[in-house]
Amino acid sequence: MSITFAAKRGQTRSKQNEHGTSTDKRLRLLIVTLIVMLIIALGSNLVFTLTQARETILQAQFTTSEKLVRVLEQQTVDSVNALELALQSAAAGFQSMPPGETERDAAVHRMLTASIRNLPFVRAIWILDPEGNMIHDSERLPGKYNLSDREYFQVQKAAPQAGLYIEGPLKSKHGVWFIAASVGIKGADGRFGGVVAAAFDPKHFEQYYNSIKPGETGVVALLRRNGAIVLRVPGRSAVSGEQFEQARTETPATVNMVDGTYKTRSDIDGIERIYSYRRIPGRPLAVLVGIGEQEVLAPWRRMVSGYTAVSAIFLLALGCLGYVALRELRRRSSLHDILVQSESELAAAQRLSKTGSWTFEFSRNIGKWSSEMYSILGLEKLEKAGTVPPLSEFLLRIHPEDRKRLEQTLFHQASWSMELRTNPEQGSIRYLLSQGEAVVDAADKVIGKTGTLQDITERYVKDEKLRLAACVFDRMQDGIVVTDLQGRIITINRACEQITEYREADVVGSRADILLSEQKIPAAEILGSIQAHGEWRGEIWGRTRSGASYPLWLTVSAIHDNQRRQTGYVGVFTDLSDIKQANDQLRFLSFHDPLTHLPNRRLILDRLQKEIDHARPDGSVTAALILNLDRLQRVNDTFGHDTGNAVLAEISRRLPGALSQKDSVGRAIGDEFIVVLAQVRDAGEIITFAHRLLELIAKPIDVNGSSLSITASMGIAVFPTDGATAEELLKNGATALSHAKQRGPNAMRFFTGEMNVQAVRWTGIEQELRRARLGEDITLHYQPQVCLAEGRVCGAEALMRWNSRELGSVSPAEFIPVAEDAGLIDMLGEWAIHEACRQARAWQDKGIRLQTIAVNVSSHQFSSGRLLDIVKQALTSNEVEPRLLEMEMTETALMKESDVVYQQVSALRRLGVRVSLDDFGTGYSSLSYLSKFAFDKIKIDQSFVRSVTFDKKSEAIAMATMALAQSLGMDVIAEGVETIDQLRWLMATGCSEVQGYLISKPVPPETFEDICLSFHLGSIAI
Repeated sequence: MSITFAAKRGQTRSKQNEHGTSTDKRLRLLIVTLIVMLIIALGSNLVFTLTQARETILQAQFTTSEKLVRVLEQQTVDSVNALELALQSAAAGFQSMPPGETERDAAVHRMLTASIRNLPFVRAIWILDPEGNMIHDSERLPGKYNLSDREYFQVQKAAPQAGLYIEGPLKSKHGVWFIAASVGIKGADGRFGGVVAAAFDPKHFEQYYNSIKPGETGVVALLRRNGAIVLRVPGRSAVSGEQFEQARTETPATVNMVDGTYKTRSDIDGIERIYSYRRIPGRPLAVLVGIGEQEVLAPWRRMVSGYTAVSAIFLLALGCLGYVALRELRRRSSLHDILVQSESELAAAQRLSKTGSWTFEFSRNIGKWSSEMYSILGLEKLEKAGTVPPLSEFLLRIHPEDRKRLEQTLFHQASWSMELRTNPEQGSIRYLLSQGEAVVDAADKVIGKTGTLQDITERYVKDEKLRLAACVFDRMQDGIVVTDLQGRIITINRACEQITEYREADVVGSRADILLSEQKIPAAEILGSIQAHGEWRGEIWGRTRSGASYPLWLTVSAIHDNQRRQTGYVGVFTDLSDIKQANDQLRFLSFHDPLTHLPNRRLILDRLQKEIDHARPDGSVTAALILNLDRLQRVNDTFGHDTGNAVLAEISRRLPGALSQKDSVGRAIGDEFIVVLAQVRDAGEIITFAHRLLELIAKPIDVNGSSLSITASMGIAVFPTDGATAEELLKNGATALSHAKQRGPNAMRFFTGEMNVQAVRWTGIEQELRRARLGEDITLHYQPQVCLAEGRVCGAEALMRWNSRELGSVSPAEFIPVAEDAGLIDMLGEWAIHEACRQARAWQDKGIRLQTIAVNVSSHQFSSGRLLDIVKQALTSNEVEPRLLEMEMTETALMKESDVVYQQVSALRRLGVRVSLDDFGTGYSSLSYLSKFAFDKIKIDQSFVRSVTFDKKSEAIAMATMALAQSLGMDVIAEGVETIDQLRWLMATGCSEVQGYLISKPVPPETFEDICLSFHLGSIAI
């Protein structure tokens, strides 16, 4: 306005000068003064105007470039998001492709071409395996390629979760320039499974970037955040692919720049420009728009030139100024059109995402809404009227329960992100996401608020459905297991955790077999049933984390996605343990006595019949022992039936402890029990066991503070002599029991007369043995042991002999087992040790020098724990050196309570007493015994010695025993030497000592003395 006014005044003054006639100096001076003043005013106004015009142009260009870069940013975000979505979809689709190679290749190709069909800027898409080999390509290029050296592959391999990575421009192996983008593929095992990559054409972006029209010297660029240029228009990189070095950035210190507008000189072409720089959210990219300052200020410079050149011709200057103004208006109109287009694209993006934006300025108390804000809140009428609703109107649209919280947030928080609900009085409830932040000025003073409002109703409804499904899933009483197609567990519910004892974190990624026992249904059967019927159902065994097995009822179904593609399996199972336990209890009561829990007559009869059916042809027999408690009725009558039941319960607890694993015991009825002895060798073993049972039952029973003594009568029937079936044996056993009860309490009787005679003999031996006098009826005889190296008697084995006053001479093979069973063996063994030491002392006094006197020790003596004290007392009382005494033990003694035996044997050897292993080779012959106990001597059993001269097996065993003993530093003595050939063989093989009838049978001490003084090996004709 001032310029126009000045121009008109100048024009008037000029006309006055043309037509003026006055030459008055004062008038001229006045005119000159006026002209000078006008020139000064014009100059001042011109300087002021030009300065303001320059700043206005620059500020306008700042605003224009910022809007352009926002448009560019939105386009780049949309393109990159679409590209990433396509790549992620391709990666997910590739993971779920069918297993067949031909079908898979075709399916993958269709998926790749479909992924880029709606992305015109994508030239090709391909898939690399974990080694970088191209395995699928949408263009199906000929040949094989390995792209493991590409940065976009190496980045994804180093960080599989890195997301979208962009690299370029690059030159392909066919010489084509492209920009590469990639995402990682997660393998089936959760590790790196390859890369899906795409090439997009730089020219596509070049065309769009050219449409921005930043001017003749303007520039549009896509950068990495580290400053490296990915695409620049105009520039060679978009056409030929020449890569600028990272240091040569478009603006200085690009890496450290924040979003905004700057004016600086380009390092690339030296042009000073106005740059607007925006970082792409969530991407390692940034966009930049630069407008040349020289080009922006060109009209202003022309304005200055025009005013300077035609300052005398004011009208021409005014025309130039008008011309420049019109041209500037045209430029501003063009920029305005671009801005309008940018705002239109922003509005479209907001419609697609259902997101509205708003701003509010405190100082002027005004706000601005985007179109989508009106649409979300149902206020389209106000948008048409061009008015922004007041805050109160906005708050009325919010649910009353959320309204106060929103007010507090708007006025008291600098930034926020919160979910809201619409007012139900305004229609159906919708769910909104409100986000916002404060707007500050240069002094960091809050001058307003800005934010977005997004309609998330669809997402909320889906999330709510998922939450409800998860709630049902987690609260079901049945266990649920979800797996992928390979059977790897994806998730389990809380009931599954409680039943299996596994936590979800422990099994996710593992195969579902971890929850099953070894008794599995074949996978082919389950899959076949699912394919045919949609599911599989059946009973199977599960396994808990602690290893316990349990029965379960399992239903397995397939899981499909929205395209009806099978993606996995879901198994629902019920723990059948309680039901099984109830059934087992019923089954148990069907075959067991409810009072004693022992097998009932039905079950014991079945077991007896099975033993009969599986009888072995090795001479062993099966025996049925029927026990009847004597005078139990008297206990019931005196103390009551509860006491009688307590007696029965106690007897039922004692009986199983006396049986081996192959034997059985059951309660038939009332006070009658049945014992089945399987694979018994002979009648002697039956008699021994029967006596042990009767003694076990006869032990006092404490019931309610009273001590009761109960005896039993026993009838015995033996298969096959006494019956061919279980029923026959029990019937005949009952007959034998009847005869036993006629003899009085605590009696037993065999159904077979011959066995009964043996039982009577056993009982007679025990009775006489208890009355036998040690040193008179029972004595020690001594069998010489000859050292083959010296040829003389070097030791003796003390052997017990019994000459009964009633029974006559009784073999040790008969009375030793009876003594062990009757508990007399410890007394006999102690006497034998003392007697052997006494005799050793007597022989030493007579000058008979022996190396050792061996005494046999039974397992009972070791079990008592008194053996060491007995030996010490015998050695001390008879003043015998410990080295002279030798303890002979069998493998049977080693097997029973081996730790107790080991401690006593070790103590004996530390005392100086020698220890030898008798009858080696006839038992288990465990080498562990030899390494653990470290015997002084091993005795080869006579069963091998008897046949070494004609039986190769016996010869091999004897030779192996001697070799083993010699390697362990032990002496070897062979017993039972009866022939000269046997002696010769033993001498030839390096045996240490021998004993047997060839030298002498066991003899009394006086006879042994004569043998020691007169015997020499040379006296035997060998």
